[in-house]
Amino acid sequence: MSQTHLINIETIRTICQGALGAMSFGAYHQYTSNKMMELNNEKMEIQNKYFMDKMENQHKREMDKMENEHKKEMHEIVNKYEKMFNKFEMLERTIETKQRRWFW
Repeated sequence: MSQTHLINIETIRTICQGALGAMSFGAYHQYTSNKMMELNNEKMEIQNKYFMDKMENQHKREMDKMENEHKKEMHEIVNKYEKMFNKFEMLERTIETKQRRWFW
């Protein structure tokens, strides 16, 4: 009794090579997809860090500007009150001298 094969050995070898190739391609595709996702995540982290640094620097500049404006305004107010105080002192001295003249 002779054995009959439905599929010869070359066909089986070709099928196995095709399956191996398909599995290799699938694994490579999965690897590249994962790598691209990792790189994209790193890129997004860097962009977010850059954006946050930029916003922090902008906020710091705005706060410094506001602080400088506030100091300038306070300096102007202090100067104004110092001038008023000096005028008041001069008026007091003038009044004292006139009173001395008047009563002496």
